[in-house]
Amino acid sequence: MTQVFNFRILTSFFLVMAMIAMIFTAPSQAIAAERHPVIPANGQPILGGNMHGSDWIAASNESKQAYCEEAFAAFRGSAAQSYIISHNIQSLSPTGLCDRMDQYYSLEDYFDDRLGSAAAIAPILFADTPLGTKY
Repeated sequence: MTQVFNFRILTSFFLVMAMIAMIFTAPSQAIAAERHPVIPANGQPILGGNMHGSDWIAASNESKQAYCEEAFAAFRGSAAQSYIISHNIQSLSPTGLCDRMDQYYSLEDYFDDRLGSAAAIAPILFADTPLGTKY
Protein backbone atom coordinates (compact mmCIF):
# COMPACT_ATOMS: atom_id res chain seq x y z
CA MET A 1 0.00 0.00 0.00
CA THR A 2 2.79 2.43 0.81
CA GLN A 3 4.53 1.58 -2.47
CA VAL A 4 1.43 2.67 -4.42
CA PHE A 5 1.18 5.82 -2.32
CA ASN A 6 4.89 6.60 -2.87
CA PHE A 7 4.50 5.97 -6.61
CA ARG A 8 1.60 8.46 -6.81
CA ILE A 9 3.57 11.10 -4.92
CA LEU A 10 6.60 10.57 -7.14
CA THR A 11 4.47 10.70 -10.30
CA SER A 12 2.75 13.90 -9.13
CA PHE A 13 6.11 15.45 -8.33
CA PHE A 14 7.45 14.70 -11.83
CA LEU A 15 4.31 16.05 -13.48
CA VAL A 16 4.58 19.31 -11.55
CA MET A 17 8.27 19.60 -12.42
CA ALA A 18 7.50 18.95 -16.10
CA MET A 19 4.81 21.65 -16.11
CA ILE A 20 7.17 24.15 -14.48
CA ALA A 21 9.85 23.31 -17.05
CA MET A 22 7.36 23.87 -19.90
CA ILE A 23 6.36 27.24 -18.47
CA PHE A 24 9.95 28.42 -18.33
CA THR A 25 10.84 27.12 -21.80
CA ALA A 26 7.74 28.58 -23.50
CA PRO A 27 8.05 31.89 -25.35
CA SER A 28 7.85 34.84 -23.02
CA GLN A 29 5.01 36.52 -24.90
CA ALA A 30 1.83 35.19 -26.41
CA ILE A 31 1.61 35.14 -30.19
CA ALA A 32 -1.38 37.51 -30.16
CA ALA A 33 0.74 40.08 -28.31
CA GLU A 34 3.40 40.08 -31.03
CA ARG A 35 2.22 43.04 -33.06
CA HIS A 36 4.43 45.22 -35.11
CA PRO A 37 3.48 48.88 -35.34
CA VAL A 38 2.27 49.97 -38.76
CA ILE A 39 4.08 53.10 -39.84
CA PRO A 40 2.19 55.34 -42.27
CA ALA A 41 3.79 56.15 -45.60
CA ASN A 42 5.52 59.40 -46.58
CA GLY A 43 6.50 60.37 -43.02
CA GLN A 44 2.94 60.98 -41.89
CA PRO A 45 2.44 61.34 -38.13
CA ILE A 46 1.71 58.19 -36.14
CA LEU A 47 -1.62 58.32 -34.32
CA GLY A 48 -1.83 56.96 -30.79
CA GLY A 49 -4.64 55.98 -28.45
CA ASN A 50 -4.11 59.01 -26.19
CA MET A 51 -4.61 61.51 -29.01
CA HIS A 52 -7.95 63.26 -29.45
CA GLY A 53 -10.56 63.67 -32.16
CA SER A 54 -9.00 66.85 -33.49
CA ASP A 55 -5.82 64.86 -34.18
CA TRP A 56 -7.89 62.24 -36.01
CA ILE A 57 -9.62 64.84 -38.18
CA ALA A 58 -6.31 66.51 -39.10
CA ALA A 59 -4.51 63.22 -39.85
CA SER A 60 -3.90 61.87 -43.33
CA ASN A 61 -5.67 58.78 -44.61
CA GLU A 62 -2.41 56.81 -44.35
CA SER A 63 -2.05 57.69 -40.67
CA LYS A 64 -5.70 56.82 -40.00
CA GLN A 65 -5.38 53.49 -41.78
CA ALA A 66 -2.19 52.62 -39.87
CA TYR A 67 -3.91 53.39 -36.57
CA CYS A 68 -6.98 51.38 -37.55
CA GLU A 69 -4.88 48.34 -38.41
CA GLU A 70 -3.33 48.37 -34.93
CA ALA A 71 -6.64 49.11 -33.18
CA PHE A 72 -8.34 46.37 -35.22
CA ALA A 73 -5.70 43.84 -34.19
CA ALA A 74 -6.23 44.81 -30.54
CA PHE A 75 -10.01 44.57 -30.97
CA ARG A 76 -9.82 41.10 -32.51
CA GLY A 77 -7.48 39.96 -29.76
CA SER A 78 -9.72 41.17 -26.96
CA ALA A 79 -11.99 38.90 -24.98
CA ALA A 80 -14.89 41.35 -25.24
CA GLN A 81 -15.00 40.91 -29.02
CA SER A 82 -16.11 37.31 -28.67
CA TYR A 83 -19.29 38.37 -26.84
CA ILE A 84 -20.48 40.68 -29.62
CA ILE A 85 -22.92 38.86 -31.87
CA SER A 86 -23.76 41.63 -34.35
CA HIS A 87 -22.89 40.57 -37.89
CA ASN A 88 -21.76 44.11 -38.72
CA ILE A 89 -19.20 44.01 -35.94
CA GLN A 90 -18.07 40.45 -36.59
CA SER A 91 -17.41 41.31 -40.25
CA LEU A 92 -15.54 44.51 -39.39
CA SER A 93 -12.24 45.25 -41.13
CA PRO A 94 -9.55 47.87 -40.45
CA THR A 95 -11.04 50.03 -43.21
CA GLY A 96 -14.50 49.65 -41.68
CA LEU A 97 -13.11 50.64 -38.29
CA CYS A 98 -11.66 53.81 -39.83
CA ASP A 99 -15.04 54.59 -41.35
CA ARG A 100 -16.77 54.07 -37.99
CA MET A 101 -14.24 56.38 -36.34
CA ASP A 102 -14.87 59.00 -39.03
CA GLN A 103 -18.58 58.71 -38.22
CA TYR A 104 -17.81 59.02 -34.51
CA TYR A 105 -15.73 62.15 -34.93
CA SER A 106 -18.15 63.73 -37.38
CA LEU A 107 -20.25 64.52 -34.30
CA GLU A 108 -18.82 67.57 -32.51
CA ASP A 109 -19.64 66.16 -29.07
CA TYR A 110 -16.86 63.60 -29.45
CA PHE A 111 -13.94 65.86 -30.53
CA ASP A 112 -12.31 65.66 -27.07
CA ASP A 113 -12.57 61.86 -26.79
CA ARG A 114 -9.36 59.89 -27.06
CA LEU A 115 -8.73 57.68 -30.07
CA GLY A 116 -8.50 54.57 -27.90
CA SER A 117 -12.00 55.18 -26.56
CA ALA A 118 -13.37 55.92 -30.01
CA ALA A 119 -11.86 52.71 -31.43
CA ALA A 120 -13.66 50.73 -28.73
CA ILE A 121 -17.00 52.54 -28.89
CA ALA A 122 -17.45 53.50 -32.56
CA PRO A 123 -17.84 49.96 -33.99
CA ILE A 124 -20.65 49.24 -31.54
CA LEU A 125 -22.27 52.69 -31.67
CA PHE A 126 -22.40 52.79 -35.47
CA ALA A 127 -22.80 49.06 -36.18
CA ASP A 128 -26.06 49.50 -38.05
CA THR A 129 -25.32 52.71 -39.96
CA PRO A 130 -24.24 52.56 -43.59
CA LEU A 131 -20.54 52.98 -44.28
CA GLY A 132 -19.57 56.51 -45.23
CA THR A 133 -22.33 58.16 -43.22
CA LYS A 134 -21.42 61.57 -41.83
CA TYR A 135 -23.51 63.61 -39.43
